[in-house]
Amino acid sequence: MSADNGRRVRRSRREVPAGPDNAIPRHGSAFTRLRRTSGLSFLDSRRPSGQLTLFGAVRGELRKILSLRSTWVLLLIVMLLQPLSAGLMACATRVLAGPGRQTNHLPDHLLPASGDIFRSAIVSGLFPAMVVAGILGVLVLTREFSGATIESTLTANPRRGMVLMAKGLALALLTWLSAQIGLLLSWILATLLLSGGSGALPAYKPGLVLIDLLGGPLMVVLFALMALGLGAVSRSKAGGIGLFLGLTVILPLILGLLADLVPHADWLQVPFSLTPTSLLSTFLSGLGQAAGAGIGWWPTWWQSGLIMMVWTALCCALGTLVFRRADIG
Repeated sequence: MSADNGRRVRRSRREVPAGPDNAIPRHGSAFTRLRRTSGLSFLDSRRPSGQLTLFGAVRGELRKILSLRSTWVLLLIVMLLQPLSAGLMACATRVLAGPGRQTNHLPDHLLPASGDIFRSAIVSGLFPAMVVAGILGVLVLTREFSGATIESTLTANPRRGMVLMAKGLALALLTWLSAQIGLLLSWILATLLLSGGSGALPAYKPGLVLIDLLGGPLMVVLFALMALGLGAVSRSKAGGIGLFLGLTVILPLILGLLADLVPHADWLQVPFSLTPTSLLSTFLSGLGQAAGAGIGWWPTWWQSGLIMMVWTALCCALGTLVFRRADIG
């Protein structure tokens, strides 16, 4: 009986868990390895919990934006519109040139030299891609207002300026990647259709290559950020898209019609040249059009880029002012 009682006592001691002060883990256990890990203790001591950083806000916005199916659809449209437009324009050029003829044998009244054809085929997709990128920029912020999730976002991060900046950085990164890949695909497709199939190498300026390949996607990013600012001003999907289309499509159309219809209204060409869409066209052309158009002043490609940056800065500043001061409800 005494031996049975001794076994029961030892068994009960093994079954009763030891207290936190008396707990001695075995050698090589997971708890011992965790305590010996110096990196975790360094992170715990140097990184306070709940601290808001811009990098963390951008990472959260990227995760939030990419979790939506509409974002992927719009980014794919931005990327695929460019090679599609380049392919259509290249095929139309070869049809106009006729079977067995080179692209530089086109009639003068139809299309310019082969170098301009090649450039126009590549950058033609940036104009519809700009519109789609603007719609994406408006939706990045306004769909949180329509879905009533903006309150949760501002509860997690009450710094509204940081929230809007994080959305802008995430939008700029995704838009640039999509536009850059699409432009490279357009370049490859135009090279295959206009050079390899017709035997004519494009007479392209070396400096214009860098302007189109590197500057074109950056201009699309500026349009997307401008749309983000307009979305912050309107705080609604329809209002933001309407403001963006009015500024980029309707305003240049009205100014162009007035300049053609109204007599002695050549001065309207100057405000027309300062519209965002005209600035994009001038930037991609690589030079000013004053000499050919007979107008007193027309911005050059680098002036167009700077003016477009001013447009974007004004829209973002106005959107930040409204977003920080307006009531969320």
